[in-house]
Amino acid sequence: MDIIANLGSGKGNGKKCLEKVKATLDARSIAYNVHETNAVGHGKQLARVISEQGSDEGAPRVIVALGGDGTFHEVLNGIDFEKARMGLIPAGRGNDFAIGTGAASLDPEIAISDIVCGKPREIDYINVSDKRCLNVAGTGLDVEVLLKTAKSKNKLTYTASLFKCLLRYKPYHVEVTANGETKGYDCIMAGVCNGTQIGGGIRLAPIAVADDGLLDIIIMEKPKRVPTVFIMPRFVKGKHMNKPYTNHFKCEHISIDTPAPLQLDGEIYYDLKFDASVQKGGVKTFASSVVK
Repeated sequence: MDIIANLGSGKGNGKKCLEKVKATLDARSIAYNVHETNAVGHGKQLARVISEQGSDEGAPRVIVALGGDGTFHEVLNGIDFEKARMGLIPAGRGNDFAIGTGAASLDPEIAISDIVCGKPREIDYINVSDKRCLNVAGTGLDVEVLLKTAKSKNKLTYTASLFKCLLRYKPYHVEVTANGETKGYDCIMAGVCNGTQIGGGIRLAPIAVADDGLLDIIIMEKPKRVPTVFIMPRFVKGKHMNKPYTNHFKCEHISIDTPAPLQLDGEIYYDLKFDASVQKGGVKTFASSVVK
């Protein structure tokens, strides 16, 4: 077993989680290697190299991603699922994918025990051009919020930054092609969802299912009768789905022509074409004891 660990994730929670995982594995006399990430993109590089090593027993190698959704994103983009199976141990601040889908327990001892148990599970992921995305790919307001949070000297929370952005955010036009139809929207954000939530608990797509072989598309338009900021409480709680400013549909493939940068699992990409498709059962992982 190989553990790719971001010790700095969750303001140091990664280090605490790793110690608990190591203690659990030591108590069971299970061999493992720990690979600590030390830079952006290192998790992807480590996952690729470890995958290429294969397994001495001929079975798929077990590569465990320990960190936040950003760490999951890196390992997902480096792993070769023909040669390895991916374990998930949430150790970030938001842990949106794990919480929203029940893909892994937030208790590191339970999460590693589920991996050791070895009951296989397949979860979908999103292909966005040549990148993989586990949770949500988006453009618009969510990107601006992430950029504002990253640049803030006071380390604004996602929700606080969202509130500030909503006060002045202007819609922009996108062309969306899906299910054989092209339609234009003046939107404030567009999300292609495999998971249900972003930003530490904002329930963007509460109806999304991570293993149904479909993408849930959420396109938010500017409300016509109230200031945009007034929709925030409903948006955070996932109560925006039946509102006239919310467009929702399911598909297997979608192309969004947008002038804005994209975010995949909270990571910002510039000059990446927003051409997304679902990879059914693409994530070879392990069943979680979390009831969802």
